Amino acid sequence: MTFALRELSQLECFEVFEQSRFGHLACSKDNQPYVVPIYFAYEGGIAYSFAMPGQKIDWMRGNDKVCLSSRKALFR
Repeated sequence: MTFALRELSQLECFEVFEQSRFGHLACSKDNQPYVVPIYFAYEGGIAYSFAMPGQKIDWMRGNDKVCLSSRKALFR
């Protein structure tokens, strides 16, 4: 099976997040990456998640540049 990749518009990206509940959060500290699976909610351009105190919270407080990745299978 082959897939054609294409760039998503900003609106399509927002729709993927609005329809997703699971993703991966990436953050970094001292040039060291850290990626963890998370459940989240997305509405109005804001991602919401809950986490207990720990490494990802500490790292995000030290460096607010984070990345949230999620995916949606687009079959035609």
